[in-house]
Amino acid sequence: MRILMVGTYPVEPGVVNGGIESVTSTLVPALAARDDVESVTVLSLHNSTAPSAYRREGPKVEVHHMRGQRRLRRLTGSFLDVRRARQLAAAIRPDVVHGQEIGFNGDIATRCSDSAVVTVHGLVHREIRMGAGAGWRDRLRVWTTDRLVARVLQRAKIVISISDYDRSELAFMIHGRQVAIANPTAAEYFALAPSRATTQRLLFAGVLTPRKDVLGLVNAFAQAHRGRPAARLVIVGPQPDPQYARAVRDRVDALGLTGYVNIVGLVDNDRLRAEIAAARAVVLFSREETAPTIIAQAMAAGKPVIASRVGGVAGMVADGVTGFVVPAGDELELADRMGELLDDQPRCLDMGSAAHEVAVERFSPDAVAERTVTAYRSAAGLPSPDTAHTRRP
Repeated sequence: MRILMVGTYPVEPGVVNGGIESVTSTLVPALAARDDVESVTVLSLHNSTAPSAYRREGPKVEVHHMRGQRRLRRLTGSFLDVRRARQLAAAIRPDVVHGQEIGFNGDIATRCSDSAVVTVHGLVHREIRMGAGAGWRDRLRVWTTDRLVARVLQRAKIVISISDYDRSELAFMIHGRQVAIANPTAAEYFALAPSRATTQRLLFAGVLTPRKDVLGLVNAFAQAHRGRPAARLVIVGPQPDPQYARAVRDRVDALGLTGYVNIVGLVDNDRLRAEIAAARAVVLFSREETAPTIIAQAMAAGKPVIASRVGGVAGMVADGVTGFVVPAGDELELADRMGELLDDQPRCLDMGSAAHEVAVERFSPDAVAERTVTAYRSAAGLPSPDTAHTRRP
């Protein structure tokens, strides 16, 4: 089976920018390790500077980094990106094209192949509304995004839902077959378990945007920090919105948390794993989510998670068992839960152990790759393999 995957992919090996890159950089080698996969070609359209437009990652994997269309992308239907993708598809003749999200990448995939698979990484048509204003430009972006998502879900042969939340929210829009497959988590995160005892250290890892409500997280930590002078909060992740990142730093200073809150920025995989290993718990306070990658990574590493009850989060975190879920925007509740875990190391270890067990069943790369190949075969009309053992020893 030959696979063309359209989605963001690390520009530099080992430096992951966002949840989708984490997924693709984990799934691609897991797919390539299978005997029933001949090749995986990745097309990553980006707006940054890549060290190389092409690289090979092992005997089966090729990665093409191309500058994506920037002007009039929505209005022209990503005409230039689609043309590049079709040229690549004509050269490799894939059995299936897999678009990693239901926005532009999913649109490109469904316009390159009648056997397209798309993975829902977020409800982009809803997320764009959260930051939209009343001006005509914002209204146009909302309208074109609605049409884009509808087109992708109508054309895709298989739609992979990563949570019960997106599965139920999108079911009525999907014309093909809908399957449930969780996102994979790299084996390196599973290797961090079982967790050891830690200092009173909490970790946020994600993009610094209003949707993640990092300001609210800082406010809650300020309350949890009272009476716990040893408590620390580390904030890791890219900062695409300089104004919001500056507001977060200003809030840290205004609350007297300088030296207690460390804003790190974008880190490579090794640093992220080190931060997870050092944390007592991982915290996420988003206003909108589907199935956050950082939650699966933390669970794999044997760490409890505190997260807001939005989207598919409640389907990942069992409240009181593998962590806590709190109402979105409820800073007092978040502060209370932070305090509980900061004060109770044994409970953190118990919750983390339970979380790891769940992660092994749901998020291991081999299991996800096997389910994904089954979806590919269905999309391409290929017969099921005769043998159940398709992974190389």
